[in-house]
Amino acid sequence: MSYQAEGRRIHQFMRGVLILAVASAACADTPASMHSNASGNSKRQRQDVEQNYQSGYAYAQGIGVPQDFAQAAKFYRAAAEQGHVAAQHDLAYLYEHGLGVERDFKQAAEWYRNAALQGDPEAENNLGALYATGRGVPQNDAEAVHWYRLAAAQRDPEAMSNLGAMYLEGRGVKTSFAEAFRLFREAAELGQAIAQSHLAVMYVNGERVPRDYISAYAWFDIAADHISGCQELRDRIAKEMSAHDIERGRMLAAAKRVQIAERRKEALP
Repeated sequence: MSYQAEGRRIHQFMRGVLILAVASAACADTPASMHSNASGNSKRQRQDVEQNYQSGYAYAQGIGVPQDFAQAAKFYRAAAEQGHVAAQHDLAYLYEHGLGVERDFKQAAEWYRNAALQGDPEAENNLGALYATGRGVPQNDAEAVHWYRLAAAQRDPEAMSNLGAMYLEGRGVKTSFAEAFRLFREAAELGQAIAQSHLAVMYVNGERVPRDYISAYAWFDIAADHISGCQELRDRIAKEMSAHDIERGRMLAAAKRVQIAERRKEALP
């Protein structure tokens, strides 16, 4: 997952005012709460926490200031320690990928857990992924499924795709091609490329669904926008299709792209 993944839910409405936050906080390179006396003013404290998060986001994205992940981590930490859920998630991401801090999967797991316990779906999914791979936490498929399931219930596309893979492989759950197909289809229709490729493979193989090369062609074509290997798979099955069916596959892909764009627009805050 890229740091600036399209469609992220983190404070979309604030992006237009991030530079204003930087003017008062980032210029001093010091989180707001560190240079004001405790006043007991809860409103001011909330503003400081939010300002720290916004400043961290600005540094992480290079908005109004040079991109600086170390500075981002400092501001994120100041907000995360005060319970700011998005800051907890983003600080965990920096630890997971070693951006501005030494890579530390245990710290990543800790901060993802803090955000996940507040119901953040991306943190739930990412914590599940750490359990699935045993990074920063003991490898545990059942725990991975638990966190994936919580995130999938909130319609997180990556979590639905990851949970689908667990059902497909029988990891932490009983193997169910039907449930894997359902989850891959829902995630695919929300634009999740890996789910799109899984769905295409299931159509090719006829795994608990009728074999359907037209649908497989369409989903490989869509997934190829983000996964280069899917273009080769699309072209491979095209050799077994008539020109008429290939055209139907292209038309289906075009229609699905429109539907995906509409659903992703609806999902924005």
